[in-house]
Amino acid sequence: MARTKDPRVKQVLYGILFFAILVTSVVSLLVGWRKLPGLLGEWVGIMVGVMSTPFLLEGTFVFIGIVTIMSLNHWRQKKEGDEFVFLDQVSGPDVPENLPDSAKWALYAKEPLPGEVPSLLTQAEGAFSIGEFTHATQILAAMTTDELSEPETLRFRLELARSTGHKALAARLEEELGLQDAHGSLT
Repeated sequence: MARTKDPRVKQVLYGILFFAILVTSVVSLLVGWRKLPGLLGEWVGIMVGVMSTPFLLEGTFVFIGIVTIMSLNHWRQKKEGDEFVFLDQVSGPDVPENLPDSAKWALYAKEPLPGEVPSLLTQAEGAFSIGEFTHATQILAAMTTDELSEPETLRFRLELARSTGHKALAARLEEELGLQDAHGSLT
């Protein structure tokens, strides 16, 4: 049976390691401060006495816990970055009423690029790529005559005609593309 990797196991192990180090440090201070030489031994002895005084012992552990939590949070913020996010909401009269609430907004960690309206050819290619041939044809119908006669648009129209089974139109578009190739307008 395959074991799944649970991130909580790693967190628990880090917590156990932290508390083991903390307990070892406190116990070694309480037991071993007498072995330290000179002024350092006296200072640690006084600090151990103050720390082990009732109410101060609990306060010391609360202080150590708060410092630990703040240090871990600071480290996490440096590692993961700022928590600031950008909220993009869709609103206005052109929003369909049946649009779910979850589709009306999006959160971005980084500022999104400014929106741009794709060209009619790009929109038609997008509709074609998802199989919306009728919508692609409607977008082509909105193009001007000059736009329809551009080589890229002719290639797209040829591909659309072949995909929809319009053989006569495909032959006419191939002929038109061939004429443009002969005149050197295509690269």
